[in-house]
Formats: sequence, C-alpha cells, structure tokens
Amino acid sequence: MNTKNLLTITTIGLFITNIVLLWFLVSGRPQHHGPAGGGGPRNIIIEKLKFDKAQQVAFESLIQQHRQDIDRSQAKMIEIKNTLYTTLTNTDNTIKDSLIIELGNLQKEIETTHYNHFLDIKNLCKPEQKPLFEELSHEIARLFAPPHPPKHKP
Repeated sequence: MNTKNLLTITTIGLFITNIVLLWFLVSGRPQHHGPAGGGGPRNIIIEKLKFDKAQQVAFESLIQQHRQDIDRSQAKMIEIKNTLYTTLTNTDNTIKDSLIIELGNLQKEIETTHYNHFLDIKNLCKPEQKPLFEELSHEIARLFAPPHPPKHKP
C-alpha cells in the first residue's frame, strides 16, 4: 500500500470517527443541571410551580445566593480534605478524627443550606402554588441527585 492510499484511508477513518463522536455527544448527552436554556432543575421548578416573571426574577436571585453559599462550603470541604489526606503519613489519629468530624459538620451545613433554599422557594409561592410546591417536594431529591453512572458487568 502506498502513502497516498494510507493517507486517504486514515482521513476517511478520522472523518467517520468525528461524525460518530458528534452524534454520540448530541444524542446521548444527559440533561445538564445548569442555568436557563437547559431542562435542568431550575426550569423544572419554574414550570411546575408556574412562577410568574416577578417570581422568576426573585428565584434567580435565590439561586445565585445559594450557589455562592454552596461554593463557599465546598471550597472549605476541599481544603479540609486536602489537610486530612496529608495526615496519612502521621500516626496521630486525633488530627484525622477532628478533620473527619469537621467534614461531617460541613456536610450538615451544606444540607441545611439546601433545605433552607427550598424553604425560600416555598416562601416565593403564592397560596395557589403551595399545593404545587408540596407535589414538587416529593421530587426534590431525585431532581438534584447526581446522574447514576452506567453499571458495568464484570
């Protein structure tokens, strides 16, 4: 096989690979939990609670504050975990134990922040939207759960 044929076959192979990759990315991509434009939890909440424009603006403000609070807590968590894993070479377990307790307290703080965020959303609701919020409250854990990775068979 000469160089010209090899280059032609390689180019065709790369082209087909790119088409398949693009198709996979477009068709098989899970929903993003991001901001407007996606089908993420933000839009689901707005739709299910039938928020009007003023409520949507207030909701956006709540989302921004919530993200800042969670980002701050997650940054602290990363810091503590980094410190925790540097203790792997120590034989003193008191530092390790105190860091693990601190991580537990921080996780509790994060969950409380999430809970309070949903109370704030509930408070945005008008009286006729309260039953819709009650229905939504049964779906909150599912909406915000991380996507499950595909199960691999051994």
